[in-house]
Amino acid sequence: MRAKRVVFTEPHRAVLEEFELDDNRLGEQEILVRTLCSVISAGTEGAAFTGLEAEHPGARNFGYPCGTGYGNVGEILKVGKSVEGLKEGDIAFTTAPHASRAKFNTYQRICVKAPDGLDLKQAVFARMAGVAITAVRKADFSLGDPVLVIGLGLVGNFAAQEFLLAGADVMGVDVAEPRLEKAPQCGIANVVNPQKTDLQQAVNEWTDGKGARVVVEAIGQPELIAQAAQLARRHGDIILLGSPRRRVTMDVTPMLSRIHLQGLNVKGALEWLYSIPELDAVRHSIIGNTRQIFGWLKSGRLKTEPLLTHLLPPTECQQAYSGLDKKKDEYLGVVFDWTAI
Repeated sequence: MRAKRVVFTEPHRAVLEEFELDDNRLGEQEILVRTLCSVISAGTEGAAFTGLEAEHPGARNFGYPCGTGYGNVGEILKVGKSVEGLKEGDIAFTTAPHASRAKFNTYQRICVKAPDGLDLKQAVFARMAGVAITAVRKADFSLGDPVLVIGLGLVGNFAAQEFLLAGADVMGVDVAEPRLEKAPQCGIANVVNPQKTDLQQAVNEWTDGKGARVVVEAIGQPELIAQAAQLARRHGDIILLGSPRRRVTMDVTPMLSRIHLQGLNVKGALEWLYSIPELDAVRHSIIGNTRQIFGWLKSGRLKTEPLLTHLLPPTECQQAYSGLDKKKDEYLGVVFDWTAI
């Protein structure tokens, strides 16, 4: 079978290429999916697009050309004989790449049947909401506690929404005005632009000088992680939701001193720290998180419509990635529509 996929051939270059997919031999736990839509992860995919991923201390064997994408909604065309809970014709949410057809082992990737009646362009955003929910799972907070979310891209916006759903008092921070304007449409009413307002003062006024119970850094910038330590209260949490990649030289002593003197907890919130399948012995899982998110999406409590800024055919992948990289005031949520491919 001939299919098409998005590939980065070199830094800042995305192309839609044809490839050969063997759809005749299907493993016992494999499925074959026809992609309907897929969402771009601006942080992870953007790092590969620009070449920043090469600086990531945890990167292994990164190079070009490389495939991309891990947020996919598609129709199941075939299922292996040992696959349970899925059948031909089901609409499934998966971590398949940006490709018109994908074949993969359901034990190795996320694969969940999408709820009936849920719009596909909503369902696909469960991918980024699933990245964000780990911050809520890792944080130590209670009803009404102040939670500061630094960065209101897709992951930060969803994290702020999910903390609100969990009963927290949330303040969102970003320097891009369009993102701050979209935040209230998603229920995030308390927002600050630190280029216009002193952030430390704003947090002090909001928390009566105590600082935030939880500070979530949703971008992955070391300088902002250091600042987060100054904004958290005694015994508070600093949640690293964004993946730090860029190498920087800075004085970390003020951050470390604050962590030490105030008893702050620094927690990594990589989603893959959780198991994929739901297990009786494990409280949280990626599949369980996904089902929770689907419930919020279907009920309308988790907002996605304001975040979808571009619905593009995959033939315009270069425009999509360049826009997310260079035009952050315009590009936020970018979804590929594969129905014509």
